[in-house]
Amino acid sequence: MNRREKSALLFAIILTMAMGLLVDSHFGSSAVGKNRLVVATTTSTVDSGLLSYLKPYFDSKYNLDLTWLRLGSGQAVEVASRGDADILLVHDRSKEDSFVDAGNGLLRITVMYNDFVLIGPASDPAGAIGQNATVAMARIATSNSSNKAVFISRGDNSGTHSLEKRLWSEAGIENYVGAQWYLSAGAGMADVIRIANEMGGYTIADRATYLALKLTMKENLGLVILCEKDPALLNPYGIVLLNSTRYPNIHYDWALDFLLFLVSDEGQSLISNYTIGGERVFFPIYGRPETIGLPSEEAAVSYINYLLSVKGVRDR
Repeated sequence: MNRREKSALLFAIILTMAMGLLVDSHFGSSAVGKNRLVVATTTSTVDSGLLSYLKPYFDSKYNLDLTWLRLGSGQAVEVASRGDADILLVHDRSKEDSFVDAGNGLLRITVMYNDFVLIGPASDPAGAIGQNATVAMARIATSNSSNKAVFISRGDNSGTHSLEKRLWSEAGIENYVGAQWYLSAGAGMADVIRIANEMGGYTIADRATYLALKLTMKENLGLVILCEKDPALLNPYGIVLLNSTRYPNIHYDWALDFLLFLVSDEGQSLISNYTIGGERVFFPIYGRPETIGLPSEEAAVSYINYLLSVKGVRDR
């Protein structure tokens, strides 16, 4: 079996697993006697280890059992729209705003950010290294006339997938879906990185998941960062409080506890202190979205600060 056949086999196996595990949940460790809070969230908050890191602090403080549904952002929004989760933590602003505008959510607030990176083989056949994101994507697409490069897409309606599509559009690349050099995995971030690694291809990844996988795979991960620190690759995360009138079966009070925990001084400090291999990967931003070029969230921040004061989470 040659390398291409092995890569195709690995791709098929991972794709099959992904299709069979659309909802990868963290329910098995529910503590006896504790009430379970369900967060619909993107794969990066799970694969990076952030939620596992935050869980014991939150559980202890509120005597709850923080659990999650690991999904692409689009799938997480769909789950929340059915009332099958108590709160939403994702990174796709347009979907978050649409969710709230439709009356499904009461408010959303930006709690943190990290960034995306373009990763690929060290040989970099497309010549993407050192370019800005749109130029790098254009080079990957146009280099394929000689079949030198392959791009692996999440293809799962996730926040990462939304960013990728936006970059193709900004790069002026059309009709890429179905092209020989473009593979849509329909899988989570970690699985897509593994596929790209095996095939010697390119992909867009959030930095936290890439670093977490690099730490576990060590020398077996041959992909390197080729494009980074471009403003177009900024990756803010929003938390959305569901409308309990529309979804009367959700645990609204517990969900509010989780939101207030994340934006409190303690939660923001924990996010700031979380590292992978000694490197900070998430940056707290509650109440200061303008500092990274995002719109002001003054009304929502004022309301949340009032709730923080009333509940005694933070002294003001």
